[in-house]
Formats: sequence, structure tokens, C-alpha cells
Amino acid sequence: MNYCKKSDLLFETIKILDFKPQNLKFHIKRAKVSADEALKFDFESCLDSPLAGLVRAKAIYDRGGNLKSVEYFAYEMRKFYEFRLVDVDFSYEKKFLDRSDIDAAKGAFSEIVMIKNGLVTDTSIANLAIFDDGWITPKSPLLRGTTRARLLEEGFLRQEDISVQRLLETKRFGIMNAMMGFLELKEFKFTR
Repeated sequence: MNYCKKSDLLFETIKILDFKPQNLKFHIKRAKVSADEALKFDFESCLDSPLAGLVRAKAIYDRGGNLKSVEYFAYEMRKFYEFRLVDVDFSYEKKFLDRSDIDAAKGAFSEIVMIKNGLVTDTSIANLAIFDDGWITPKSPLLRGTTRARLLEEGFLRQEDISVQRLLETKRFGIMNAMMGFLELKEFKFTR
């Protein structure tokens, strides 16, 4: 029999600005929780971008805490406007290199908002927030992002369950990840 096993490799996407890694403590904290064993590498010493300016580093490591590779890409943020609401039934608690479930949910849509058990979770590449007497992020995202963690620690965000109806009624919507930080979208549209 041919069994297709999903990869158990993990990764961190780290923003590097003018050769300086940003918000490393949050990446290190998540990586330590994600690996089954202690990390056997130091993020700071392994991040040596050959590119100037704004760079996306992709550090790939295994569950045993071993660094496998680091790749560097010049970063240019894409435009976000329309978000297709998609029901999902999978989990993604750790930042696995295998994103096939997320990719399948996204399909040909430019971007999605994933709904699990009737509650809003994330987009395909970012955590999200709505404004309701302050910025609110879902209490149960698929992935607990590093920017989300930082903004919760700083008191900028609070956690609550967000229903689909509440999302559809919001007048202010933001997305966040390690590369873009927190981005409030001036125009956005949700479709089913």
C-alpha cells in the first residue's frame, strides 16, 4: 500500500528590515512550543539576510528542533479587498510547511476568511480583527500568529468569539501577520 504522509516540517516567516530580524521573541516562543524537543539552533545567529530593505525570511525546522534551511525573499505586500467566507473542518495549531488544507480551502479565490464551527478564525495568510469599541481578534484562530500575540500582549487587541454575522456587519476590518504588521483595510468586501 502507498501511504501519503504529510510533512511534519514547520516554519517561521520572519520580517527582516535592513538586516535586522523583527519581533524575534514571539517567533522563538512559538517555535519552542511547536517543536517536540528543544530547539537546537539560535534564530538570531542563523538569520543572515543577503538582501537589503524589507525581506521575508522563511526558517524551516523539524519537530526535533533542528534547523533545515533558511530562505530569503524580497517582500512586496499584495493588495487585499475581497474575502470569500469558507467553512473549514481542519486544524492548523502549528505552522506546518504543509498548507495543503488551507490551499484547498482557498482554491482560486484571491483571499478567504475561514469559518470553523460557525466562528470566524483567520484568512489564509493572516490573523484578523474587527473594530467594536476596540480591536477584537478571534478567541480561537487556526494559528496563533506572532503579530497577534504581540498585539495582545501590548493591549491593542482583545479576544472574543466572532460570529459570521458580526463579521459581516463590521465597519472596520484589519489583518495582521509578521510581514505586514497590523493593516486596517480601508475598503473590503465579504462574499459567501
